[in-house]
Amino acid sequence: MQFGRIHGIALAILGALLLAFQTMLFFTTPQRVIPGATESSTPKVERKTNPVPGILGVAPLAVGMVIFVTRRRADEPEAKNAVQ
Repeated sequence: MQFGRIHGIALAILGALLLAFQTMLFFTTPQRVIPGATESSTPKVERKTNPVPGILGVAPLAVGMVIFVTRRRADEPEAKNAVQ
């Protein structure tokens, strides 16, 4: 009975951890200033990050939430059989 809820929570936690890892990579990746003359007075800054952890984080987060919500509804008794 609890099998789906536990796996849904686990997938949601995995997705949240991967999204946190992607955020950490984004903010800790060193910035590289592109050399050369630019039209504006500020130099152009490039930040190269890998989007794979973010993409792989969104999928299990969404699937985990869907599994958790649908399993929670399945565990509830039908309205005609509910205790009043």
